[in-house]
Amino acid sequence: MENKAPNAVPVVGLTGPTGAGKSTWAKAFASYGCIVIDCDALSRRAVEEPEVLAALQEAFGGDIVKDGALNRRLLAQRAFAGPEQAARLNAITHPAIRAMLYKALSDAKAQHPPMIFVDAPLLFEGGIDGLCDCTAAVLAPENVRLERICLRDGITEAEARARMANQHGDAYFRARVDVVFDGALPPGEIPEKALSWLRAQAGGVR
Repeated sequence: MENKAPNAVPVVGLTGPTGAGKSTWAKAFASYGCIVIDCDALSRRAVEEPEVLAALQEAFGGDIVKDGALNRRLLAQRAFAGPEQAARLNAITHPAIRAMLYKALSDAKAQHPPMIFVDAPLLFEGGIDGLCDCTAAVLAPENVRLERICLRDGITEAEARARMANQHGDAYFRARVDVVFDGALPPGEIPEKALSWLRAQAGGVR
């Protein structure tokens, strides 16, 4: 494992485009005692912070909040309408997410797991890779991802393609990560592959 920011407990940054299968791989690693920090979950909490919510309304319209509740689908439609809007969303939410991540990492390290995985779609854009000992991407063919996104989020193919169009292609991830995991594998095969990789890493599961 290449050391980028040495940690007492190895920290792996896990990334990849939407629908590629990060969650399936993350669950496999968690089943072997690793701690997985889900940055999507942190981001869902972050947008509920009063200051963040107010900034989102100013940027994307007051109607994204109704009766005190955030309309996440409407926000997503506007935030993923183009690169400029996506960048605006990230600029608003990233500081709050990073603060939550620092706390989550501290808590996780105190538990002394064999390894910590930071599941972060925007691993490099948010500078989170600097907190990790190595980085990994889960990649899958576009048609596989498209089907998964539609089923997972209950959205149309056009909406799914819009999200995919505002994310980096496989080449971006392959050029930056230390390892690539196959997200197109049958789910039943992934735990064995995950265990094999963990056993090959210094400080991993033995």
